[in-house]
Amino acid sequence: MDIQHSTGPMSMDVLGLINSSRMTYGLRHEDYQRYREYCTNRIHRLRQILKLTQANNKKVNVQKSLPQEINDVRYLHLYVYESERAWSFAMELKQESANSMDTRQRHHVVKRLKKASQYAQQLYTLCENQTVEIRTVLDAKAYATLMKGYLLLEQQNWQEALYKLVESRTIYEKFAQMNSNAEQEALCYSAIDKIDPNIRFCLYKIGKNNSIEQIAEEYQSKELEAQISAMGQNKKETVQKSMNWRDKQFTIKSEPLVNAIDKKDWVEAEKLIKKALKEDKEATAKITSSKSAKATEDLNNIFTFVEYSLFATNIQRNLELVKNVEKPQQAVKLYDDILKNTEHIWGLPNVRDDISFDNELTCRCVQVALSYINLKKTLESLAIYDRAQIYIVQAKQALAQTKSFSQDSLLKINEDDLSTLENTVRTGIWKSRAAWFLENGQDEEKMTEDMSQLNLNADALITNLDAYPNAINSNHLVDFPPKFEPVACKPFYFDLAANFVKYPEQSLSDRSEKNTGSSGFWNIFGRK
Repeated sequence: MDIQHSTGPMSMDVLGLINSSRMTYGLRHEDYQRYREYCTNRIHRLRQILKLTQANNKKVNVQKSLPQEINDVRYLHLYVYESERAWSFAMELKQESANSMDTRQRHHVVKRLKKASQYAQQLYTLCENQTVEIRTVLDAKAYATLMKGYLLLEQQNWQEALYKLVESRTIYEKFAQMNSNAEQEALCYSAIDKIDPNIRFCLYKIGKNNSIEQIAEEYQSKELEAQISAMGQNKKETVQKSMNWRDKQFTIKSEPLVNAIDKKDWVEAEKLIKKALKEDKEATAKITSSKSAKATEDLNNIFTFVEYSLFATNIQRNLELVKNVEKPQQAVKLYDDILKNTEHIWGLPNVRDDISFDNELTCRCVQVALSYINLKKTLESLAIYDRAQIYIVQAKQALAQTKSFSQDSLLKINEDDLSTLENTVRTGIWKSRAAWFLENGQDEEKMTEDMSQLNLNADALITNLDAYPNAINSNHLVDFPPKFEPVACKPFYFDLAANFVKYPEQSLSDRSEKNTGSSGFWNIFGRK
């Protein structure tokens, strides 16, 4: 395979490369031997690709040196895997020594960690001397200081180990604050979670009770601050926005999302927040940290805020359109959209108590009733008005239970609105009743005839299945409770006088006993 050359500065995500390799090849189950074997095979493959291999001659067995100028990132990968192989070997030996009485194991662990620290330091030196992005240089420095800190911990040099671990933690913390990518942020915070217990152990051994944040401020390095500030100058400043909504504080870290919210472009903001939630879900599935739950909670709060603003804006737009419609049918369609958006809002957390369907349902009922009046369906309009009155009562009860609306609420109602709506419903009821009397009061003879033909005691449908009815009353299909009907029954006196009745069979048996003659020899031994 040919060596790939790049024209610009080289870039490498050291932390991402290490985490991906560790989780894929054994360390998910703490199988250090498998990971060490993978690193060995990967080093051999990289040397073949970079043409750094040579025959194993008995006379000379010296590795080829690297070129003076390199523009292939795989040269940097070579040192990463060399350091990882030595570190995994040290962890494997340390794991075995926990169940062994051999004191020589600790010497080998220190030796392997020293090897890992040397390769990590060579990686950092190579990044400084070559054309590499400043972020990659700092990433390599954080890795090198971390390996040095592990070595000093094993050598029980607590003060120097504390300094190295704090330096590495500071770099990862700055990366986490500057990154807008959810996966990179989770990786940095996960690395910090692994470093913090070692820092606390060093503080315990030294005899200090300071917090980690105080120690990080105390051990700040001017050189490191200069490198981090240089990285901030080269990188475009990340626009962040802190918000407080519904007693929830959250920070928006995505610049396009901040711009969309400032412009109130809720459709674009919805697309961006859904994409951010998907990325966060994928990142959380790969790696978690102590800050993962907080980041996910912030994204969910932002999603709720954006969805609420989107649906509330649609509702306000439809309410303005309702004022200018000419036909009640058009208003009904708009109120249907309002109810759908209200239902979506009602399903969002933290806003359920601030909204009710009753007011919108009442307005929709009014428009439907007006539509029925225009179609000369007066009875239907009266039924709809009765339902509207029920919704008004429910809305008043909900308003009485609600102490106050949230300051951020876009949909608010008061008692004056409900009173006005109630007057509108009452006016509509009287108009519908007047229209019904005007429609049916012109021909009194026809109305009298229809009333005389009205059968109030009509039989149930189940009793006249053989006849085809002119109209079916759905409320009178069967009689309930059922009517009493006569049933054939045995007379009671048969049961009472049964013991005093002589049946013909008994008289016949008595006669047969009297007519029966004696038996026996010359009637001497016979029965009487």
